[in-house]
Amino acid sequence: MTTTRRRAARRLLADGAWEDVEGSFARAARAGRPVLVALDFDGTLAPIVSRPDRVRVPAATLRSLRSASKLKWLRVAALSARPMRDLARYLPVTGILRVAQYGLEGGDAPDPKRLRAIRAGVDALRGWIEPFAEAAPGVWIEDKRLTIAVHYRDVAPRRRGALVRALRGLAARAQRLGFHVERGRRVLDFVPAGYDKGRALRMLRRRVRPAVTFYFGDTAGDEPAFAALGRRDFPVRVGTGPTAAPYRVRGPEEVARFLRALVSKRR
Repeated sequence: MTTTRRRAARRLLADGAWEDVEGSFARAARAGRPVLVALDFDGTLAPIVSRPDRVRVPAATLRSLRSASKLKWLRVAALSARPMRDLARYLPVTGILRVAQYGLEGGDAPDPKRLRAIRAGVDALRGWIEPFAEAAPGVWIEDKRLTIAVHYRDVAPRRRGALVRALRGLAARAQRLGFHVERGRRVLDFVPAGYDKGRALRMLRRRVRPAVTFYFGDTAGDEPAFAALGRRDFPVRVGTGPTAAPYRVRGPEEVARFLRALVSKRR
């Protein structure tokens, strides 16, 4: 992404920015290629909740996704840190693409040898993290078999700074096992080296070959996906926070508005 795109993010649904969106649809039609709309899940399609199993995608958003998935000129994808079983459960929509765990599932999956090494690394990480979590009230572990997450949403705010500093020590140890850390909202994901949402989005683009790509995400873990897009694409930050994305929406409710606008352009 060029430096000219690092100015303050524009509201995607505002009049001036929406003209850019309309222009991108026209370019795709002229090229005879699809528009790809890829979306993070938590904080983008679904509001953030205290526990992953309490998440719900609003019914209106699901209806828009179902309608959008039927449009021949459009491909819709969910790209998430969650495991594939979660995306299948919480996004029961036929016709959408699902890429889980930073592309480890539904993307360019590792070969069997590396897969075994990743699973062994996750087991080792869990052994290191469990004593830490047991000693830190409010911390809990989500073992997704190919990645492992440390959640600290329930930790008292005054203790979070010290907690994150302590987790940096775990991150250094994780590097020796071939893992790096991706930051979400009050969660740290330990992810195999070489995998992030940028890589996952590039894989999706090779598969779909779109004329234009939209990507919506709400955390620092989505910045690599923003950086993977070109000058005529649409990286969209959901909510507040520093970002290199040139466009922004306020939250999942505006993501839903965008989906409704797509469906209204049925052709």
